[in-house]
Amino acid sequence: MEKESKIVLIDENGESKEYHILLTFTTKENDNLYVIYTDNTLDDDGFVITYAGIYHENNGKQTLLPVETDEEWALIDKMLLKLEKEDKDEE
Repeated sequence: MEKESKIVLIDENGESKEYHILLTFTTKENDNLYVIYTDNTLDDDGFVITYAGIYHENNGKQTLLPVETDEEWALIDKMLLKLEKEDKDEE
């Protein structure tokens, strides 16, 4: 059984919350490490809400930066669709 990956994020109020990592990947274009994660809450349509960020480490401090460009969001959408297809193929 594969070990579940988790990430703990601290919000602007200093409160921490645990999320499940769905996928991490890097790109050749910009060498960023993208993290797609969820807390398994559902939206109004019953779909799992997912989040994405760019993992960054500087002088030992780890941060998750926001995804800002349409190109990056398109890449993340593509990766989520690929993950969904792989999950369906495994069933």
